[in-house]
Amino acid sequence: MCLGEKRSDSSHRRDNNCTMNTPPVDVTRLSRRAILSAGAMAGAATLLARSSHASALQPASGAATGGARKRALRFAHPTDIHVQPELRAGEGMAACFAHMMNLADKPELIITGGDLPMDTASTPEARSRIEWDIFKKVLADNVSKGLQVEHTLGNHDMYGRDRAKSGATGSEPFHGKNWFLQNFGYNSTYRSFDRAGWHFVILDSINMLPGGEDYTAKLDPAQMEWFKADLAAVPATTPIVVVSHVPIMSVANFFDKADLIWKSDGPDLMIENKRMHNDCRAIDALFQKHRNVKLCLSGHLHLLDRCVYNGVTYICDGAVSGAKWRGPKRQTDEGYGLIDLYTDGTFEHQYTGFGWVAERLAKPAKAATPGKPAAAEAE
Repeated sequence: MCLGEKRSDSSHRRDNNCTMNTPPVDVTRLSRRAILSAGAMAGAATLLARSSHASALQPASGAATGGARKRALRFAHPTDIHVQPELRAGEGMAACFAHMMNLADKPELIITGGDLPMDTASTPEARSRIEWDIFKKVLADNVSKGLQVEHTLGNHDMYGRDRAKSGATGSEPFHGKNWFLQNFGYNSTYRSFDRAGWHFVILDSINMLPGGEDYTAKLDPAQMEWFKADLAAVPATTPIVVVSHVPIMSVANFFDKADLIWKSDGPDLMIENKRMHNDCRAIDALFQKHRNVKLCLSGHLHLLDRCVYNGVTYICDGAVSGAKWRGPKRQTDEGYGLIDLYTDGTFEHQYTGFGWVAERLAKPAKAATPGKPAAAEAE
């Protein structure tokens, strides 16, 4: 989908290794000049500015290193933007997208990874609307007209999931995932498209539980059947990229919990079922039938990692917002993914900082409340 356009319809290997790599702003006064001034500063920053985890382009496992490859497409993967009126988040988002657009070698496609506003799941309608308005304004002001932009649903992009805190009744026409769909003119939260000889699949990780106020990370039965049919329809010679908000597989989950609540003295090291797809084995089994699945991108954890399993590379990119605009999360600075796809089915990925310095650092993590399970750091 090109920026500013509405979509009329939606199309419904072996080496295993892993690496771990001010006062509130009045939104009515968030002028284009203020946003773009921040973006201009970011555009002057170097490509790997300040990020200790920013990485040079990394080839896929087994990728050719000679001069025979020809690049098919460069695309950007900014995820977990969490834009809000406070903490200069609008300026930070603008700085990120201005950085992309000022690269000498610009992306030809943008796929956002979800959690675009700060939160609409447990936030009243008026505040949620402000956050969505900031997101859409900053995107329109900083992304080149005509550039294809695709969006992935995140758990914070669904209005009224927590009815008590949001005041939602459940009868609103924009309730749940509908607001996300309406914002971008989509008919479905999962879809696929082809570009430059590659097939792209965007999944919906958020499987709502009965009652509609909680979720697990998995594909519901209808989406799984659609996913199987979609992959089956792709020629075996066409390489595939899969994008989800929640990681299908991730090493960073073992570093996700705050130090004060991390437990390593029990019989198990547990991963919360909201933090990684609990249908990862079913998805892996599906991928083994379709060896042209090359890359799975995600966000959600605000941490950067890369894992290769059964010939598929899983990359969790860090967050544009870092620790929700309060500085880096652990060793992963504010940034976005930049991916080069090649005609031979290989790819290269780098995590790119954009020179952002947070207004104030993250608050210290709190210990778990006695009698309650230790939760992952809320993202």
